[in-house]
Amino acid sequence: MIAFRECPMDEQPGAALAQAMRDEIANLAEQREGLRKRLERGDSFLNKFLNSADPSDLKASLSDVEARLKHQEVKLEEFGPQMEASRQKLEFLTKDYKGRLGDYLNDAENAKRLFGYASATDGDTSIRGKLLSELLERLEQKEIIYHLLASYEIRPISAEYSPPVHLQQLRKALVSKEELKRLEGVLKQVPARQLSLKPIEDLSRKIRRFSREEKLSFVVRFAEDFLRLRRDVRNADHLTTCMERINLVTTEQARELSRMNNQLYECVLQEEAKPQQDHVVSHVIIKADVRGSTKMTQDLLSRGLNPASHFSLNLHEPVKKLLDRYAAKKVFIEGDAIILAIFETESNRAYARAVAKACILSRQILAVCNSYNDRAETTDLPALELGIGVAFQGSAPTYWTDGDSRIMISKALNLSDRLSGCAKIAKRLMTGQKTHFSVFQFLTAMEGASAEELDEFLVRFNRNGIELNEEGFQKLSEEISLDSIETKQDMPWGKENVTLHYGEVPMGDSVELLVLRRGLARELLPEGAIGIASSHPYYEVCTSGALYDLVAALIRTQTAAVESTRA
Repeated sequence: MIAFRECPMDEQPGAALAQAMRDEIANLAEQREGLRKRLERGDSFLNKFLNSADPSDLKASLSDVEARLKHQEVKLEEFGPQMEASRQKLEFLTKDYKGRLGDYLNDAENAKRLFGYASATDGDTSIRGKLLSELLERLEQKEIIYHLLASYEIRPISAEYSPPVHLQQLRKALVSKEELKRLEGVLKQVPARQLSLKPIEDLSRKIRRFSREEKLSFVVRFAEDFLRLRRDVRNADHLTTCMERINLVTTEQARELSRMNNQLYECVLQEEAKPQQDHVVSHVIIKADVRGSTKMTQDLLSRGLNPASHFSLNLHEPVKKLLDRYAAKKVFIEGDAIILAIFETESNRAYARAVAKACILSRQILAVCNSYNDRAETTDLPALELGIGVAFQGSAPTYWTDGDSRIMISKALNLSDRLSGCAKIAKRLMTGQKTHFSVFQFLTAMEGASAEELDEFLVRFNRNGIELNEEGFQKLSEEISLDSIETKQDMPWGKENVTLHYGEVPMGDSVELLVLRRGLARELLPEGAIGIASSHPYYEVCTSGALYDLVAALIRTQTAAVESTRA
């Protein structure tokens, strides 16, 4: 038999001690106020004549009371954490006690363990018998016992009388003469049934003649049924709570929105089921930011040219033709921005190489831009300048809908926007600098800032370059085999050793060489000069042909060395 005991409030010494402190503080505060009033009244001539107390004694008493009051307040404040810990412990123990007791009372078999004296052993028969007798006495005191007996005894006659008689009314008629008279009136209203009161009266007399032993057996039965009801009510509450978390979709728009965000559970017939969806598990966003689009538009208009067709023919349409090769999807394309996405799904995540494809596609977008700029030089048209950001996120994006349009919500979307940006101060510093690289970062933050805070203080330079986020670089290193070399290169602040990472990306029947640079953000001094390198890394997808020639020559040299060793 399991015993439970709840700790009463008078067994909580912490609460009693705290209350004693509060009472003492209230008493001392009252004494202080009384002494202050006596001192204030003591200044008048009449009070000096009538009052024999020395003002110096009152001041000493006041000082003593204030010192004791301050001491008690400090003690109460120090006792606060202990009180809070005790309160939390008490709440935990109370919750645990109620949970264990609730689980015990939700098992109908425990009714027999508590009250089933017939099945008890000799050692605990008296205990169970006492519990059962006490329960019977309480039921009799509350005048519930006969209602309980009537509930079980009306079963044989319930089908005969219900309808027209409600079962509750039938039960009450077995216990109360007034209810029996009301029932007689109900039966008279249905003479065709020819229902007699005799079976009800016989049952009423029967339950009044039950012996104590018979009543005890009914009480044990009632205890089992009551615990079973308690269990069923708890289960019903749990079921209701779970059902409230389920939202039944009633509109096609809500259904499609839930399906897009992988939050739709469809329970349909086999012939209604759609093919199994291939859920997105991660994605890469490519943001190509067109610089100076407003100025270009005004320039083209002044020449009598259509800016919309100019951007479409020279940038948007050529980029769209590239999408299928790299399994990219259009997210947003307008005059000054191109946003693309490459998704990894559950079925293709092992071979999709989404980041590698995004880097190669970004190089191709810059190639389209450079091709246009070469033609623009001969036709005196304004040049295109881009900044491309590639951001990987290891989870699926979410979507909103606006009518028939889908709106993507993604951290990678916001990050790619920052990666593609170029600050005006950085542009002024880098203009005219000769280097094979197009992406730099400068830092104006103080030491100790977190990675998220640091991003707010970065001054980015991205002019016809491609910047990849750090999570994307880690994913790329999983997708393809990356080697690295160090080479001395010209930088805006002088020559220095540069770490280049390179690897080959399978693209159909061919492979594409990919070269990246790992750089460190440099400090930007107050006077605008470039300072020393920090510890904050960034990654550039290189686009310079000279760097690719350098790496390709290195690969050829390594291949030749391996072949000569084999020979």
